[in-house]
Amino acid sequence: MPKLLKDPLVHFLLIGAALFAASAWRGEMIRAGRERITITAEQVAKARDTAALSQGHELSPAELRDLVESMVREEVLYREALALGLDRNDDEVRRRVVEKMTYLSQDLADPAPSSPGDLRAFYDAHADLFTIPPLVSFDQVYLSPAERGDRLDADAAAALTALRAGKPAEEVGDHTPLRAEYADAPREQIRVLFGDAMAEALFSLAPGDWAGPYRSDFGAHLVRLRNRTEARLPAYDEIAAQVAERFGAERRREANEAAYARMRSKYDVVVDAPATGSAP
Repeated sequence: MPKLLKDPLVHFLLIGAALFAASAWRGEMIRAGRERITITAEQVAKARDTAALSQGHELSPAELRDLVESMVREEVLYREALALGLDRNDDEVRRRVVEKMTYLSQDLADPAPSSPGDLRAFYDAHADLFTIPPLVSFDQVYLSPAERGDRLDADAAAALTALRAGKPAEEVGDHTPLRAEYADAPREQIRVLFGDAMAEALFSLAPGDWAGPYRSDFGAHLVRLRNRTEARLPAYDEIAAQVAERFGAERRREANEAAYARMRSKYDVVVDAPATGSAP
């Protein structure tokens, strides 16, 4: 009991009760017809604990009163803003509300336990989801247009000759943030980093020898293909956990779409077409 009496929250509640009793003794009446703002003990405790953690000490009764008053102030201002319609025609408020409703309406759990038969059927029907695309492993040497200028093409040809003669790759070329070696890279990654020409070459070159130069947005590149693997579909047992994860995600997506369809069915949607173009 002594420990409980030292709690600032208890002090605050006792002070509130005393003020209420004093008002009643003086015959003061609480006006009817007003909205009620209720700050629950759970809200006060949560705010108190959060403030104590951030400030590094327990709150005094005065600090707790100030904290609760700030909570009341926030609620008062929020309600007054709603009464004035400040939430309407505000894209940021609208986005936040939509995000919150989206979160609340989505079911993140698998709608029902997945049977082995369901998972195997999903794997068989969606081979494209689990097929590993063709991949290449290669080395690349970069030559900078900024450093080489008009000599870029001649220097690239000389560098290619040196590499084919056995000169170490680290002794040829210029510094670049791109890696010197890439392992199991898909075509799209190479296309984004180095351009279409180099992506096409790496998926058609024979492994073992240096080739190029190939131009990218960075400059010129010499490449040596180390290995290329063809597209393959892993056996079900090899990726059973991945299949279960994708299956659960798909069922959650379907359940969430069904929930949205039910909400949408409550509304008659009218879309006015703009002066030009067509309605979405």
